[in-house]
Amino acid sequence: MRTAFFTLLFIISVTATAQARLGETADQLVARYGQPISEVDQKGEGDKVALAQVVFQKGGFEIDVSLSDGISVEESFKKLNGEALTIGEVRTLLSANSEGHGWEAPKIVQGEKWWIRDDSATAKLAQDGSLIIRSRELAVKEAQAKRLERAPSLEGF
Repeated sequence: MRTAFFTLLFIISVTATAQARLGETADQLVARYGQPISEVDQKGEGDKVALAQVVFQKGGFEIDVSLSDGISVEESFKKLNGEALTIGEVRTLLSANSEGHGWEAPKIVQGEKWWIRDDSATAKLAQDGSLIIRSRELAVKEAQAKRLERAPSLEGF
């Protein structure tokens, strides 16, 4: 019983240091993690939505954050030692990224666990053991970009 308590306490303390949150600004992320280890602030070739990519390392985790208009819209969490996130760690990260909304029970899709938040944000526990959390706003921007890509336009002629 005592070992289980200390194991739970350890999991909570480790994951508590790696909790980026959807909706945070770049300044809030830097305040939480310190200076990023890498940054890419441009639209990549073939990308439909311009996103800045920022990578942090803290508490044994790598945290990859996508920013749109200076706001976090996607976060990926993985352990630096290559191990998969535990269910307890995933629950902690989902809770930290609830933004006052609830997550549905996970569904298995092609070997990966998926959660949907009641505002349509999603989370995926990938087969490599990383957790990817995406905001509804990013999904909307990508859908709009896809529609624009398919619609012919004479703008600029």
